[in-house]
Amino acid sequence: MIAPCAGALWVGLLMAAAGEPSFATPAATPAAETAAPANSIVAVRRPPPGDTVLGETALRLRSELAAMGLEGQFVDCPPTETDSGACPDAQASATISLARRDDGIVEIGVRTILPDGLELSRHVRVLARDGGDDPAVLAVRAVELLRDLRLTARQPAPSRREGPARDDEEPKLPPPPPRPPRWNLSGGIALFGSPRGDQPGVGPALGPTIGAGAIIGPRLTLVASVAGPFNSTLSSSGGLGTATLLQALATLELRFRLPLGPVEPFASVLTGVNYLKATLDTTTSAWVPMFGLGAGATWSLWKQLYFCFDAEAFVTQPDMLVLIDGVVVGRTGAPSIVASSSVGLTLP
Repeated sequence: MIAPCAGALWVGLLMAAAGEPSFATPAATPAAETAAPANSIVAVRRPPPGDTVLGETALRLRSELAAMGLEGQFVDCPPTETDSGACPDAQASATISLARRDDGIVEIGVRTILPDGLELSRHVRVLARDGGDDPAVLAVRAVELLRDLRLTARQPAPSRREGPARDDEEPKLPPPPPRPPRWNLSGGIALFGSPRGDQPGVGPALGPTIGAGAIIGPRLTLVASVAGPFNSTLSSSGGLGTATLLQALATLELRFRLPLGPVEPFASVLTGVNYLKATLDTTTSAWVPMFGLGAGATWSLWKQLYFCFDAEAFVTQPDMLVLIDGVVVGRTGAPSIVASSSVGLTLP
């Protein structure tokens, strides 16, 4: 029982005499110190000797870079005519150069290399009136150029390549574009008359009108329309009697449209026939060809609904006279005028 205690006591005495053990930590060597990351190093070209403005600008530039968390390192890399901003021997992610050209204007060159290898660069000439002789302005301008290059750099989005369709699936085709409108139908009222010239004309008369059109080009529309009947009463000033004149029109019209928005003005040329039937003691009728010009406008109220107003003037060959006992009481087609107002529907 005594031997084990004596042994433990003996070991304790030996440890007390030797002292407590100490663990030595090896001192860090300069090679083991952490180096600055490459993406935080900016190579600053050493300005040419003798230029005090550029020399002070380079010193201020290192201070501005330090405020951004970057390290500026001077490198000796003289600029060339073809490369005023890069420095191939500098192991840095960015390079800033300051140079004074032959005309005395300071040029700032900034180059940066992105992690994916894309290289961006900018060269800015700073005139004296813009701070080209102020080292503080030049240093801040160079740092701002570097910041802009890094902030505005955007990597291109990867292109999505869709593989070919498998045998067990149908290829996905884009939907067909909507069919442009090709047809229109319209209906409304028309006012028809023949103005007085050297002979009496025919007073205005109201009548219905219907039409159908086809869009045959970006600005061309072909319209066929029928208007009438238009009933007019003609009488002589000498009390010779009264005649009744009934007229109707069938026209084919080519319109040239100006697509200016919801309102589209147009000009037209037209041809067709004018039907006349005069009733006095007897009834006489005739079909005469007509040729004329017109103008008007359409106003789109909705996708397929529109309002149209147009007027045409035409002549007939020959012009027609209405006589009572040899006295002319009315003349048409030299010229005649018809104005109409209608509502139309556009169809695909």
